[in-house]
Parts: sequence; C-alpha cells; structure tokens
Amino acid sequence: MRLFIMFDLPVETSRERRDYRKFVKFLLNEGYVRSQYSIYCKLILNRGTLNHQLSKLKQNLPSNGIVQTLIVTEKQFSDMTYLVGEPSTKYDVNTTERMLEL
Repeated sequence: MRLFIMFDLPVETSRERRDYRKFVKFLLNEGYVRSQYSIYCKLILNRGTLNHQLSKLKQNLPSNGIVQTLIVTEKQFSDMTYLVGEPSTKYDVNTTERMLEL
C-alpha cells in the first residue's frame, strides 16, 4: 500500500517557514518521496508499519496548517493515469523491491 501525505502549511512568518522546512525534512528522512509540490508518498508493506508511520507523523506535525493522509492499495496506485506529463524517473517509487546497501 502507499501512504500519501498532503499538506498546506503557512509560510508567512519565520517560525512558520521553519516549521515547514522541519516537516519536509522529517518526511524525506523517513523515506517519503515528493510526488507533487505538497504531496509526498511512501511504500508501506503492512498494517504494523502503517500504524508506526502514522504515530511518527502525529509526533512531528507542524503547529499550523492542514496535513492529510490517504492510503491506497498497490492496485489503485498502479491504475494511476498521467493526463499531462510523464512520471518522474528520479525516484523509482513504483517498485516494491527492497535494497540493502553495505
């Protein structure tokens, strides 16, 4: 399954900008990949991992703004249609393979 994080955060004050950067940095460190400007996605292998990720997200939420989650199955994700443009090949988010680097 895929966990999508969608957010709209204010960036008017320096504190809000800092909270925004901190939240995005948290998402990237947790392995999320940016799908669009304020939409990040991560492959989740089971319900236990999903519950763990959701609890970590709740601990790292910014103080203001809107943060939403959406869970889709791999079948739903693979049925995504690109109406304009092509999928980014910068990150291969369409694979369920695990890679171990030593």
